[in-house]
Amino acid sequence: MRKLIELTFAIIVFVFITGSLVGFFLDRPVFLSYAYSKSMTPTIDKGDLFLMNPFARNFDVGDIIVFHRRDGWTVHRIFAVTEEGFITKGDNNVATDQQDGLYKPVKESDIAGKVVVVLGHPLVIRGGGAFIQSLRARLNNVYAIAFLLLVGAFLTFSGGSKRKRRTKYYRVSVKTLYAVVSVFIIAGFLFVTVASWGTLAFTYSSTLAGGQREGWYLPGSTFEKNLSVRNNAVYPFYYFVEGGSERAELLGPNFLRLTGGSSANVSVHVTVPKDTRIYREEFSVRSYPAILPASFVIFLYSLNPYLPLVAYALLLSAVLWAFYRLAGISEGDVIRIRKRRGSVLSKVLGDG
Repeated sequence: MRKLIELTFAIIVFVFITGSLVGFFLDRPVFLSYAYSKSMTPTIDKGDLFLMNPFARNFDVGDIIVFHRRDGWTVHRIFAVTEEGFITKGDNNVATDQQDGLYKPVKESDIAGKVVVVLGHPLVIRGGGAFIQSLRARLNNVYAIAFLLLVGAFLTFSGGSKRKRRTKYYRVSVKTLYAVVSVFIIAGFLFVTVASWGTLAFTYSSTLAGGQREGWYLPGSTFEKNLSVRNNAVYPFYYFVEGGSERAELLGPNFLRLTGGSSANVSVHVTVPKDTRIYREEFSVRSYPAILPASFVIFLYSLNPYLPLVAYALLLSAVLWAFYRLAGISEGDVIRIRKRRGSVLSKVLGDG
């Protein structure tokens, strides 16, 4: 019975680890999400955590779905089904999302999943989402992934050992220790890479006094702005610059390869709006170490900005696995820590 419980727990953790990793790299909810507004109150209140089924395929009127629209992920109920897609509405909203053309009908490809309902009520944890939001304010996503990987490493590598009653030693498998260190290396690499991502931004004014000061332009005029991208590292990096708006667009390619300590400019063409006020333009900059072939990284990036990270993580995992094999670490190698008050004695022993 105990083995069955452990196996069930391991499977559940593995599924959620896998789902969390997929959600992190694809930037979408997978099994869990939370409401950040009161549009579904009282069914799902602001800050509530809810369980969703990402494998659902049949959607009908009354289903609560999680879908993507231009301002992010949203959880609303299907109000009607049309040939163009689903009409959605929050339980606490007066109008549908599509009224007056505010949003387009939801396509099935935009749906991440359906909220799990038990006995007619959504499966929610009241306030659970608010707790996650408070954690996200303190932690980076990469830290969360590192924690999940650590849990997975312990479940994967520490299984199969038998506990002895009244043992005089704490026993830690070298295989487990190596797995944990490997996880820290991969998670650290992901963190450093994502932490290097940034934003290039500038402001300007549309004013009838255009030209009298720097950054002041006449309404309807155009100008070009050079933005500098710099590699402060020693090793070469690939850079992708994208973003902007209807007012500002990049001139030339958005891909750069910069050697260590070098920089390059990207040009932006701006059409000054006729409404007189201050405008701000932003362009995201994502960087990746120039380890893999540039054409391969460009291809992965075209599918999703996080996919190159998967390729780098797999490459690093392969290197660590190869080192593990070359080191000749066997199944029986353990670190034994003696249980003694006032002193801790540890040594590596072969074959248990």
